[in-house]
Amino acid sequence: MNFVLLNGKKYPLDANCTLLKLIENLGITHKAMAVAINMQVIKKSLWESYVLQNGDEIEILDFVGGG
Repeated sequence: MNFVLLNGKKYPLDANCTLLKLIENLGITHKAMAVAINMQVIKKSLWESYVLQNGDEIEILDFVGGG
């Protein structure tokens, strides 16, 4: 089985898994966020078609408002 590093932790990866599918599997599709893969920010419009690769380093960031 393949793996990615998700926010610094090893996470199993299914074959041909897209970025959107990963986010759906994590149950966080409702949050506004930014995603970087291997230090490259991926536009939200590309999440559905971006196929993850074994060993990708993924950072998912939530936006937190405050005052």
